[in-house]
Amino acid sequence: MNIRFVEAFYINESENELIIHSPDDISNYQVYWTYDQHIHTLNKTFLFESNQKQVKFNFQYPRDRRVYFIIHFDNGPTLIFGHRILPIDGLYNCRDIGGYLTEDGKRIKWGVGYRSDYLYYLKDSSLEYMKNLGVQTIIDFRSQKEVEDSPNRHIGEKQSYICDPNAHIAEAAGVLQSGHTKESHVAMSEEMKQKIISGKLTGDQKMIDQQLRFATEKTSQEAYRHTLQILAKAENNPSLQHCRGGKDRTGFGLMLLEGILGVSKEDMLYDYLLTAKARKEKNKLYYQRFLEESQNEIVAQYMYSLFDARESYILASMNKILEEYSSIQDYAQKVLGITDDEIEQLKAIFLES
Repeated sequence: MNIRFVEAFYINESENELIIHSPDDISNYQVYWTYDQHIHTLNKTFLFESNQKQVKFNFQYPRDRRVYFIIHFDNGPTLIFGHRILPIDGLYNCRDIGGYLTEDGKRIKWGVGYRSDYLYYLKDSSLEYMKNLGVQTIIDFRSQKEVEDSPNRHIGEKQSYICDPNAHIAEAAGVLQSGHTKESHVAMSEEMKQKIISGKLTGDQKMIDQQLRFATEKTSQEAYRHTLQILAKAENNPSLQHCRGGKDRTGFGLMLLEGILGVSKEDMLYDYLLTAKARKEKNKLYYQRFLEESQNEIVAQYMYSLFDARESYILASMNKILEEYSSIQDYAQKVLGITDDEIEQLKAIFLES
């Protein structure tokens, strides 16, 4: 039985959803919950039994401490998994990258690598929960100005690094989505508006160009080199990588890490696009605001595209790398200067043994 990965999604305080990603028919299985991250723990409590790939189930989620789930297939493996998008007040896109299968048959550990939107709006009600994640290092892809304007709340980390890839479009999109700039369309020149309306200037192309710059520009390469070197030290993990929304700058950084670990292109793309799921309701409100401000659907779509998560964006940089190098790991070594030892350290830290 081929299991790509298993994950849970929080719906509300008592309702959750289990999703099993597999091309095969699923045998009967049992699901337990535990505070322990060890798959063979005895400290687990039975939840339910099923043979469906997608199941909604009742579970009262604790608000102060993270839980994990264990799934045991009658004719297959036993796996540990957790909520993919963590239920945190004040954050909408805090995610665990655990569970993804690699080309050598290993899986990324749960509870070691996190990605998120910025922590400025983290609420007191979830502060203890965040501290209990045990994050040792925060890697912040925002600019120095963004960090100064909207500093992260402290979650018990030992150190925080700014690894700015010089992403002006992502920074501008963050201002749009935050709502700090009212009537944002006014800042556009009339010439720019006409280019947008005529189709000569598109948000999609701007986002694609930004992703390509992440892969090719020296400033961006240095930021992501530093990121991977930080992550390659065991004492710096668990770690959390973020920008403002946790999509583009963070998306490229996680694509590099997951590619080095051996995650498939399909699953790297899936992980990137989860931002759209995380902000589904927000997206509707933002588009409506842009439409009301601009009074022009084409301008509103342009503004909206600057912070949307679309397949073409991350595929631009991913395909660029894979066309020119044999793998993302090959790119990391030849272009970013990541050593064999650092590659092995990343695998030892992030992959199940």
